[in-house]
Amino acid sequence: MTLVRYESADHVATITMARSEKHNALNNALCSELRDAWLRFRDSDDRVAVLASSEEKYFSVGADVADLPVNMWHAVPGLGVELDKPVVAATSGWVVGGAFVLVQMADLCVASETTRFIYPEGKIGTTAGGVSSVMARMPHKIAMEFLLVGEEMSAERAYQIGFVNKVVAKGQHIAMAQEMAAKIAGNAPLVVRALKKLAREAMPKGPLETVADVRRLLDEVRDSDDLKEGVKAFSEKRKPRFTGR
Repeated sequence: MTLVRYESADHVATITMARSEKHNALNNALCSELRDAWLRFRDSDDRVAVLASSEEKYFSVGADVADLPVNMWHAVPGLGVELDKPVVAATSGWVVGGAFVLVQMADLCVASETTRFIYPEGKIGTTAGGVSSVMARMPHKIAMEFLLVGEEMSAERAYQIGFVNKVVAKGQHIAMAQEMAAKIAGNAPLVVRALKKLAREAMPKGPLETVADVRRLLDEVRDSDDLKEGVKAFSEKRKPRFTGR
């Protein structure tokens, strides 16, 4: 991976977006590498992940308008890759559009005092719909103001409404997120995973979450060796030899 760094220490994975020259604009390549990072995290011995940016002024400017990602939902933790391990977002600077969805779907958030959340899709004239899940993560009228008016929300305001767990001094957000993640990683892994699963089941799902559940199921079939074998066997007029892979 060249646009995402994956570092592991003491069962904590730090996944860092590193497309700094474009302020982590979410293009097809970055979204693909984020999905790969979530897959690696899912299958690893790491127990908690911290999602961060390589620069202070921009967590991410959201979707790259010059290279709009075909499947941006693949990059979103819990959507593109189903996770039963916690994710802590560590934010600073601007968190725009699709980047807000990344933070929204994380389990916790540590924000630098420099963090500014904004969802400007109404001003641009497009939406991918993933932000609808914010309704389960913010009070209704505050969420509607954030979505429909499209003005920025400070880290302090996000903390006041419960969207952010901690607000820290500039430059301290990643260290604090890693500290929080280390505490979680020190707890009983089976219990942590069970609690996350139970919490996820109790939380209302947005429309994109429901679609993602189906897409993950069907994508596994579409990309399977069994599909290739079935098509080949049909063309060769023989009985297929399925392996379940």
